[in-house]
Amino acid sequence: MAAAAGRSFESVNIAQTEQADECELGATALLDIVEKCLHARSLEWIFLRELRVGSGFQRSAAQRLDAFALNCLAHNSMKRICYEVKTSRADFLTELKQPLKRRIGLRYSNEFYFVAPVGLLKSSEVPIECGLVEAGVFTRSQREVVLSRSEPLVHFDPEHGLYCRVTVPAPWRETPAPTWQFVAGMLRNQQKLLQNGRSKPPNQQRLPFVE
Repeated sequence: MAAAAGRSFESVNIAQTEQADECELGATALLDIVEKCLHARSLEWIFLRELRVGSGFQRSAAQRLDAFALNCLAHNSMKRICYEVKTSRADFLTELKQPLKRRIGLRYSNEFYFVAPVGLLKSSEVPIECGLVEAGVFTRSQREVVLSRSEPLVHFDPEHGLYCRVTVPAPWRETPAPTWQFVAGMLRNQQKLLQNGRSKPPNQQRLPFVE
């Protein structure tokens, strides 16, 4: 399986002024930051988005994982991480009332993380079996705060001005090996990515006849 190709960061919506103190991050932008800051080494990590799991169904539809990262190195125990993105408190609070919704993600991962913009969620709200990754974009007022020693573990992408921090480390869980159905879902995900990224053939043109 080929790792996902590098992504641009056009999805990060931040004011183009030095005075900007806030930025709005959608689900795609949050995953862009997580991939770039935590899983940038394509030879080590396979990072899959919108992964549909064929073995689990919720209301007659295949369950979907927002993102799933697989470490390809044996000495790292082939670590598997599941990410669930939350861009609003209402969505997160609804999730807390439906713990079965994240059952598939917990089943196939060693660590399960919620991903949210900085400050959206409280550490005390995170379920004991999960962790929290907060992501953001550097602004003038934030930089000193993020770089302060009192901050939790922070990962940087200086080139794009992005960062994420593991605010609540997820506990390691020993889980059974993935099923063939799950592997098939990963392969389908990669196949779709490659097909979407494949350039279209050029339109055929009629060449003029030259005597």
